[in-house]
Amino acid sequence: MFINKEYFNRANEALANVRKQREGEVAKLQAMIRKAEMRVSMLERTIEEKNHENLELTNICDELIARVGQ
Repeated sequence: MFINKEYFNRANEALANVRKQREGEVAKLQAMIRKAEMRVSMLERTIEEKNHENLELTNICDELIARVGQ
């Protein structure tokens, strides 16, 4: 059986191109995941801040109600 080296060289090049393309896609998806994780983290911090602000406002309102009720 005769094996054509040129055929294998082209197949290896094609395989290398596919691998390189997939690596690029993986890197892009990893960057998208990281961006989404950063967004989630930022939103979690915002929620914590808003909860703290709401607690402070609730305390202020409770104090005002208590003063008016006296």
